[in-house]
Amino acid sequence: MKIDFLRRCGSPTLELFFAGWGMDSRPFAWAADSPHTASCDFAVCYNYTDMELDGPDKANVNLASANQARPDIRGYSKVRVRAWSLGVYAASLVLPGLGCNVSTAVAINGTLWPVDDDLGIPHAVYDATAANLSAESLERFNRRMCGAHRAVFEARKPLRSVDSLRAELLHIRECAADRSRPQFTGWTQTVLSSRDKIFPIANMRRAWPATPQLELDEPHYMPDIPFVTAE
Repeated sequence: MKIDFLRRCGSPTLELFFAGWGMDSRPFAWAADSPHTASCDFAVCYNYTDMELDGPDKANVNLASANQARPDIRGYSKVRVRAWSLGVYAASLVLPGLGCNVSTAVAINGTLWPVDDDLGIPHAVYDATAANLSAESLERFNRRMCGAHRAVFEARKPLRSVDSLRAELLHIRECAADRSRPQFTGWTQTVLSSRDKIFPIANMRRAWPATPQLELDEPHYMPDIPFVTAE
């Protein structure tokens, strides 16, 4: 898992965004200049071909850690988490080991069960996406993901290879098969899109029975997704 700090101003508060599958930080670079980050640091996590937080920003690495060298975000007095799509599951796995002070955590169009017929993406759909992944199928996926917002996404498109995207899907699938892994459960809100064609809306509603839900008339991807519901 990679992390890019797109804004760092020495703030005690960190906006930590877990992007979805197939992303890098490029689609979210604009957010570094948003009013929402004017008084805080902002970082994007992506590329879940493993579930260990690892650079590429080496300026904030805790070299004394017994783990692999990785950015140390425990110094922030407040960490505001937002996670989108399969990033919700990735965040749930990595947050317990970071030791950071999570003040709020918003799950956007994703669940803690990424491959599940009732609570996530149905098995057949997920497995077919991985098995048939190509440049052409990825274009079709992006159309379904973005809906009317496709032009915005295309202008900020991530630079990832098809092979890396397939590896990411397969690793998430492998992790999801082990339900004994500890997960972060301190989610304070969920945002669900009624026109989502990636995670079925009925599955997402079932997946978050005890967490406040906000439902939007949107597709899976929204241009302002790092700050959905931000005040």
